[in-house]
Amino acid sequence: MRIKRLTITYCLLIIAFVLTTNQVSASNTDITKLLATAPSQQDYPQAGAVILKNETIADYTGDQGKIHERIIIKVFNKRGIDKFGEFKIWFDKSIEDIEVLEAKTIKKDGTVIKPKEDAINEITDPEAAQASIYSDARIKVISMSGVEPGSIIVLDYIDTIKKSDIKGEFWYQEMFQSIEPIKEKRFVLKVPIDKKINYRGRFTDLKPTITENKGVTEYVWADKDIAAIIKESWMPPLMDVAPIIKFSTLDSWSQVSKWYQGLIDNQYDVNDELRDKIKELIKGANSEEEKIKALYNYVTSQIRYVGLQFGESGYKPYPAVETFENKYGVCKEKATLLIAMLREIGVEAEPVVINRSYNPDLEIVSPSQFNHMIVYLPKKNQYLDPTNNGTMYGVLPGDQNKNVFLLESDKLAKTPISKAVENKIIREQNVKLNEDGSAVIDYVRKSSGVDDFGFKSFFNEYNEEQRKLILKQMISPLFHQIKLNNIKFEGIEDLDKNAKIELDSMQVSNYAKKMGNLFTIQPLRSTIDLSEIMEPDKRIYPIDLGNTRNDSRSVEIKIPQGYKVNYLPENIKMKNNVGELRLDYTKEKDKVIVNFDLKINKIKVEVKDYQQLRELLNKAASSIENQILIEKI
Repeated sequence: MRIKRLTITYCLLIIAFVLTTNQVSASNTDITKLLATAPSQQDYPQAGAVILKNETIADYTGDQGKIHERIIIKVFNKRGIDKFGEFKIWFDKSIEDIEVLEAKTIKKDGTVIKPKEDAINEITDPEAAQASIYSDARIKVISMSGVEPGSIIVLDYIDTIKKSDIKGEFWYQEMFQSIEPIKEKRFVLKVPIDKKINYRGRFTDLKPTITENKGVTEYVWADKDIAAIIKESWMPPLMDVAPIIKFSTLDSWSQVSKWYQGLIDNQYDVNDELRDKIKELIKGANSEEEKIKALYNYVTSQIRYVGLQFGESGYKPYPAVETFENKYGVCKEKATLLIAMLREIGVEAEPVVINRSYNPDLEIVSPSQFNHMIVYLPKKNQYLDPTNNGTMYGVLPGDQNKNVFLLESDKLAKTPISKAVENKIIREQNVKLNEDGSAVIDYVRKSSGVDDFGFKSFFNEYNEEQRKLILKQMISPLFHQIKLNNIKFEGIEDLDKNAKIELDSMQVSNYAKKMGNLFTIQPLRSTIDLSEIMEPDKRIYPIDLGNTRNDSRSVEIKIPQGYKVNYLPENIKMKNNVGELRLDYTKEKDKVIVNFDLKINKIKVEVKDYQQLRELLNKAASSIENQILIEKI
């Protein structure tokens, strides 16, 4: 049983709600009462809407599971309309049915407007439309009619699960907080009286009321007047901070491992065509490492990724041969193909499930906590993610320090954290300063690790001329009236090389500012990444950076003949629990050399360490404004 994904336009939360299975449309009296008792914008001045009722019944007492969801929302303003004016329910048509029981908008004057027939549609996911084997991945779209400030929206539907992923077992999780306030939240679970379940509250002390009646055990979790989650920049995903109730009938992860291995039959087989391709790819490789890298680069760059979470097309991957022939696949298909190719050359490899959206809580056994698959090499203790084009061998963008499950080894593990120096941005400037304050600059930008992945992903979208134009737009705020003579991009489409940009003999009209006999020079210029983190005095939630990082810069300025250095700022050396900063100014004959190095050594900064990060970033940001003075002799 997978978790239903219900989204409201761009809204980040996952919601599942139900009232009762015999719910009927509200009467005029009910509508009048609802309008009269619903809170106003004055009650929630910061909210875009308020969720009046948020109820779910998950019923597993029959042959098929039924998730009956109901939500009643009052929208206050345009922000609320944008969030809740349209509902999207992702589902797998091969094993699920979505039935909309009621959808309506209640206007301030009591008028009820129901969506027209063409406002409720079942569409194919845009990604699946480009890949025929995923034709069962669907989206039910409900566009609510007549929504305006003060309106109340009602949606009631049933998701029928025709077949459980693991026969006789089921699991689910329900979030008990949202980015909008909730007046009333209720979650009901119904199971046969002889069916044991394991449940746990994460970030909540809510306890269920448990009753037994006519062979059914009913668990009810309920809460009222739940404050909205206040969003902060760089905060963890909602699933990592919001109260959640989780349950499962599974007792151990070994059950999941055994089940998954039972799904696999010919998935890792290779045919002659694939075998010939493998031989072609590793030809000339002198070591096992080179062979692994060659196969990884092929799957990463030449097999198109279809952006569906693998739960939507089932947990069982298509055979490696089929993915090789199609030249596309979701993450589990790309991982399966790479594993098959590696095993063909004698390299041990196995599938690993992970969650790209949040960090799973593994105390409750639930396969639906995972939405992504990567590859693990046991002998090398190495994780590989061949999903996205542009991910260099060994880099795990966004998947570091995550709880994972090794499906075949039946082991729980955690992905490693790369060191700051492995996620490095290097900026080098060689400046020849002229007597009128203009300069000729040779500029180089290099990157590695996660930054390299992001840089390549961005520039891969554009051709050579577009890249040059974008680069000029990026540099213009730093150097006024620039003239770019020679721009060279390297490694943007090459998985064997880090990305690199070279600007040779860039002409800048006013690199230094003249003040009588003095010139003032700001050598570093580029702003510090993460600057928005420094603004608040306090934090509610930790800062989720996703990866460590290293900002390294060097500037060498050749001073014109007849000038000398008048002033250099003080050197800086700072280190704390979060990272370190070093800034050195050196004078050598007719040159000034500036070396700046900022490291953030944590990928998650807890609230208690926030001030240390803030101090480090503030110090780095202020040092960017430091000036060098030179004067005419």
